[in-house]
Amino acid sequence: MSVLAAVAAVAVGATTAFFSDTETSTGNTFTAGAIDLTVDNTSYFSNSGGEDGIYNSATSWLLKDLDSEDLFFNFSDLKPGDWGEDTISLHVDNNDSWLCADVTLDSDDDVTSTEPELEGGDEDVNDDPTGELANRVRFIWWADDGDNVLETCDFDNAPVNCADESTLNGGPLGALGVGNTAKVTLADSGNSIWEGGPVPGESTRYIGKAWCFGDINEDPVDQDGVGFTQAVGGNGPDERGAGFSCDGSDEDNSTQTDSMTATISFRAEQSRNNPGFTCLAD
Repeated sequence: MSVLAAVAAVAVGATTAFFSDTETSTGNTFTAGAIDLTVDNTSYFSNSGGEDGIYNSATSWLLKDLDSEDLFFNFSDLKPGDWGEDTISLHVDNNDSWLCADVTLDSDDDVTSTEPELEGGDEDVNDDPTGELANRVRFIWWADDGDNVLETCDFDNAPVNCADESTLNGGPLGALGVGNTAKVTLADSGNSIWEGGPVPGESTRYIGKAWCFGDINEDPVDQDGVGFTQAVGGNGPDERGAGFSCDGSDEDNSTQTDSMTATISFRAEQSRNNPGFTCLAD
């Protein structure tokens, strides 16, 4: 009897179940986000000191990741009074980002010594290989609306959403000294050349860059409210001027055959969880 009772107890224990429920979540995943900065450039050039520029395909390109062939300036046989303008488009894909620019003067060379240079008092290249061109080509930069023109508002006849396009610090790259880099804030936690805050993902911002072999002065034209331009024609500097003047009349022979090179780079940094980021930090 005791054996039968033990067997029965085992059988009952084996077939009895408590109330229960199971919930399962399958496929839990973390996927890292991405930031991809791509750049396009629309360039104009005047080699006659004229009021209007001419579209320059050699220093223009469509939206892409930059490589060694993409140059924001690449001009030879430069003369005093020559000038150029670029509007650089920065496309942020796909997260909100801070944006910075870095400009480095790579070289400033007195390539050869011509007779006019030496007669004008320039040192022989064998005695001083440093050139003068980097101090004679002067730049201005501004937050553009994409039409390659530095603009101001005529508020009596202002288009909708009219705003002055304020310039950044400019001047000659020679002020940096060879091998040195200027860090430029476009949008960080402390300042933005556009509206405040980070640049939203899936958006575009524009920077105007003008250079002059000589003295450059702001001479903004009236804002037309059109914004983003086209490669050729329309409301760009080929139609109404670029919004600055260039005067090479004070230049002398000391820059003959001189050459300068520079590196211009742009960087995007995530803004989320990075609230104190500054472009000027090491």
